[in-house]
Amino acid sequence: MKTKLFFGLLILVSFITSSCDKVENIYSPAVITALDTTLYDGTWSEYLENEWPDFATLTASSMRNAIIEDYTGHNCSNCPSAASIAHALHEANPERVFIASVHSGPLGMSNFQQVTSQYNVDFTNSNSLELGTFFGNLPGSGFLGNPSGTANRLIASTIFYPSAGWGPKSSEVLASTLKVAIKSKLNYFASTKGAFIHTEVELLDASISNELAMTVYLLQDSMVAPQNVSSIFTPNYVHRDIHRKNISGQTFGRTLNASVLNENGRYYLDYSFVVPNQLAPAGGSGTFDASNMHVLIYVFDKVTYEIYQVVKEKFI
Repeated sequence: MKTKLFFGLLILVSFITSSCDKVENIYSPAVITALDTTLYDGTWSEYLENEWPDFATLTASSMRNAIIEDYTGHNCSNCPSAASIAHALHEANPERVFIASVHSGPLGMSNFQQVTSQYNVDFTNSNSLELGTFFGNLPGSGFLGNPSGTANRLIASTIFYPSAGWGPKSSEVLASTLKVAIKSKLNYFASTKGAFIHTEVELLDASISNELAMTVYLLQDSMVAPQNVSSIFTPNYVHRDIHRKNISGQTFGRTLNASVLNENGRYYLDYSFVVPNQLAPAGGSGTFDASNMHVLIYVFDKVTYEIYQVVKEKFI
């Protein structure tokens, strides 16, 4: 009888232990409470059962990817040539080189970003303007005007440099050792226009001592709208990789701290948001097209601002 009781308890303990492990790895309560569960078109228990990712089945890239942040403006005559360089670098390596066209100047707004009767689309947003102001005022950043940009914010002599430096610096990024790994899963539900992003971050280089943070850029793939091209008004210019906003509204993202650290030593951050309409001319209403949108998820150093890794997720 005692033997049967012992084995019964052993089985019960084993069941509870395995169940707790499953709940902890998949249903992180501290994370779930921050999500807008109404954006799922079913019951939340169904989401947890069927949609929440099992990161053990996902594979993180073993290679470091590059993000070129191109600070631009629709009335900047030299910006299209810089954008062409960035797009060519992406096309040459579409799975590892990504572009974010950030409409902002070193003081946030400048004449290059102003909406006028000709240049009638407002490409700016509160996050882009804050980024421009921050890096424009950051001593030694090198962000003095448009066009200017950076590849993973690697420092040449400065963080920002002309477009001629984007190719060499992005090549340097691609050839460097990966220090931070990101796994990600994006779930999109057309009925609510809602999206959920789930991420796992693993620190591969123990020598990194500075605090890290994750930022998620929402980008519109393309839009036809006016652009100053070499001092010529061009009404049907194709704008690409347009930075629309930062998910969660935080310009410098969310810190990787104890609140998102799992006992397995990895960080888990989750996001929920409504996918917005496309951009439109001033006074207009843009149509909805989730297939023309994507996100870039990156982890960066909060002291040096260097971006250690970036991954891309499409909605459709």
